[in-house]
Amino acid sequence: MKKYVYVDTAALIALGNKTDSLHRLANQINQRLIAEQYTFLTTNAVILELANAFSRVRYKPLVISLIEAIQQSPKWHYLTIDETLMAQGLSLFKQQLDKDWSLTDCLGIHLARRFQITEIFTTDHHFEQAGFKILLK
Repeated sequence: MKKYVYVDTAALIALGNKTDSLHRLANQINQRLIAEQYTFLTTNAVILELANAFSRVRYKPLVISLIEAIQQSPKWHYLTIDETLMAQGLSLFKQQLDKDWSLTDCLGIHLARRFQITEIFTTDHHFEQAGFKILLK
């Protein structure tokens, strides 16, 4: 059975930005997850956030390479948000009126539950609120 880790935008930003304060730690976690043969799970919603974060001209080649690597690597399970998944994420979003969870967070939380994931590669405390362990602290 595959071991999955959900990868959120914050981890990808830390991995891609060498000046990020968490870049070194993100690389260490990434190497550990690879060594332990995890499959990385993310969505096109996360990729959209990543591309927005790296939209400056000087970062575009980097983010394009990172996105293409994610889409092509057998170590990654890249999901496209279809109507069904969007409806499931939106349902969770509507249920969380007392929390500042984004729709992208809700999609990730829903998928992490569906894939029985316990660890999330992120800094986002919203995943902790949902009962997951975040790896990037």
